[in-house]
Amino acid sequence: MVEIDSPDTIGVGKPLLVNVTSWYPLDDVVVHWAGRDVRPTITQGGGKYHALVYLGIRLRGELGVYPINVTASFWGHTYTFAKDITVVESAWGKETLSVPPKMVKPPKEALVRIAKERERIKAVLNTVSPERYWKLPFSRPAKGKMLSRFGLYRIFNGDTASRHTGLDFRAWEGTPLYAMAAGRVVLKGNFYYAGNCIYVDHGNGFVSMYAHMSKVLVNEGDMLTSGQKIGLSGATGRVNGAHLHLGTFVQGQVVDPEPLFSINVDTMPQMGWIDGIHTAQ
Repeated sequence: MVEIDSPDTIGVGKPLLVNVTSWYPLDDVVVHWAGRDVRPTITQGGGKYHALVYLGIRLRGELGVYPINVTASFWGHTYTFAKDITVVESAWGKETLSVPPKMVKPPKEALVRIAKERERIKAVLNTVSPERYWKLPFSRPAKGKMLSRFGLYRIFNGDTASRHTGLDFRAWEGTPLYAMAAGRVVLKGNFYYAGNCIYVDHGNGFVSMYAHMSKVLVNEGDMLTSGQKIGLSGATGRVNGAHLHLGTFVQGQVVDPEPLFSINVDTMPQMGWIDGIHTAQ
């Protein structure tokens, strides 16, 4: 009655595209994954009903078997379905960077600011809006080459290790930047580490962030279209040169943005109709 279309295995820190499909008219769908629930938007295409959602396991998440539990309602009845997903280790690189010392060991007067910023960001990342604004395929936020990849082990100034929780794009100072998908700007500000930055809610638990901008051209509350110009690249915050840092979050978990830009009919043949796009069967 209901199928859960998705890969059977994903790497830790990677996004997981799931399509709940049925020939029957779905009234409601709830997807439970890794302790969180989301009600994906239901659409129609190819004679079927679809509920498309992104899931994932955070960068430092545990390996193992995770069940996707789906509750689907139609014709006044509720049914439950499940599928197991195996989360395996991903390969990560390393890089060494030099930044101002205060960006590695912030002065005491900056710690209160950083703590407040983290609370604001945490609230945004836990947003699960009822409407899905994003559609496939996603737009590249910058025309430049992809540089520092997600998950890198980073050494700052020779002695401080961290992980890279985004994807960097080459973007010289003043390069136009674009929204990767439709959504609402839910947070805008100048942050200690991210510099001039915005967070965009794309609906159904998917949020993107754009950091280090020299100028932001949109405001909180603005509704964006996919590919809309949102600002200019810069070198604000913790950087060693101008670029765009793109972060993506699903159901509150930070995940690798790079796979989002490589989705095509060859990489998801099992998906059928996706947002009106007929993929191979």
